[in-house]
Formats: sequence, C-alpha cells, structure tokens
Amino acid sequence: MALYDLMLILDAEAPDERRTEILDGIRQAIEADGALVESQDWGARHLAFEIGGREDGAYHLFQLEAAPPLLERLGRTLRITDDVLRFRLIRLKPGQPTPPAPRPDARSGDDEHGDAPSPVAARAAADAPARR
Repeated sequence: MALYDLMLILDAEAPDERRTEILDGIRQAIEADGALVESQDWGARHLAFEIGGREDGAYHLFQLEAAPPLLERLGRTLRITDDVLRFRLIRLKPGQPTPPAPRPDARSGDDEHGDAPSPVAARAAADAPARR
C-alpha cells in the first residue's frame, strides 16, 4: 500500500453533527481497508475564492496508507457527499514524515507580527518623495 494525503474541505456552515458524520465515515472506510497514519483538524478558514457560494471551509487532513480500490471508493463517496466542498488525494513518496501541525490562519491576526508594518512598507515610505 502506498502513502497518501487526503485534504478535505467541508462546508463550515454545515451542522457539527453532519461534519462529524462525514469525518467518521472517512475514518471507518480508511481503517477497514487501509491504515490511518495521521488525522488533523485544521479548523475553519476563509477560502481564497467562493466555492458553491460559500466563503469559509472547514479543513481536514488525513494521512493514510491505501490501495487503489480504497482510493476509488473514497473519491466516489466524497464526490457525491453533500457538504464536501473539495477534496484532493496526493500520493506521497515513501518515507515521507507525518504532516506538521497546521499553521494559524494568517487572516485571523494571530500571526507573530500582529499589526506591525512590514519592513518593506516602512522602507518604501522612507524612500518616497516628500509631499509638498
């Protein structure tokens, strides 16, 4: 069996029970015919562009070992499941480490720089001609 990442974006506006039901179904399918290596909940994040009129998505990452029949079944199931906005299965190279912890959403203002101006912006302001 090969190693894969499954990145999943669920509708952030769906009820928690529905999202849990979808995630449990994925876990059960993986554990029945493959091996679940890692599972991470990346939380709700703003999408780069709207998908189906939705601006936010709940991101989840699964790292799994699977054979082609399991991948086909997962793909078929996820394509027809309501509240799944997008998913992507990516084959990893052998020996790939487990995925790192998710980064905090840069739009939330929780990054290490806060509201401090970037050095580039400060330098550009210093180099700008004086207004008259």
